[in-house]
Amino acid sequence: MLSRRKNSLVLLCLLLVCCQKIDLTADPDGAGTGEASEETVTIVGIGEGTMERPFTISNIRSLSLSGEEPVWVIGYLAGTARRAMSAAEFNIDASNQSNILLASDSLCCDTARCIPVELSTDKWRKSLSLPTNTSHFHKCLLVRGIPSTYLNRKGLRSVSAGLWLDGFDISSVAPQEWEHESI
Repeated sequence: MLSRRKNSLVLLCLLLVCCQKIDLTADPDGAGTGEASEETVTIVGIGEGTMERPFTISNIRSLSLSGEEPVWVIGYLAGTARRAMSAAEFNIDASNQSNILLASDSLCCDTARCIPVELSTDKWRKSLSLPTNTSHFHKCLLVRGIPSTYLNRKGLRSVSAGLWLDGFDISSVAPQEWEHESI
């Protein structure tokens, strides 16, 4: 029992020190505000779309998209796609700033296992795009946006907040998301 408490305390400490704050104040073009500008987030689970229990990539891929309410999603920055998912790039030298691809696996190179996230303003391109954030490549991101179809896939649009969680491991709060095939 004491060991569990120590492990929980270590996890909590890691969560508190691994977060990098992004300015989440109102966007000049009115795109929205974030809710965590001065806070440190503690992720305790998954599957609710809240900051503390964000949706995973699998959750977004299985949602009936309403396009109404923003949700929080957690994933790893895997790449970017210029104009179409078929043009996806999964390397640090990618130059496209209009979107990012998030995956459940930090080393994912399969578009079928990613969701696209539209970066429609200069603020979000600077804060979240791969070319301007190469140090975050394959790192964890908590992002808030509206679930919608983007690049002919289920993804996120109208990003209103984001938080880099560079040292965070999604598997610490979520079971491994395996792709299952029927036999």
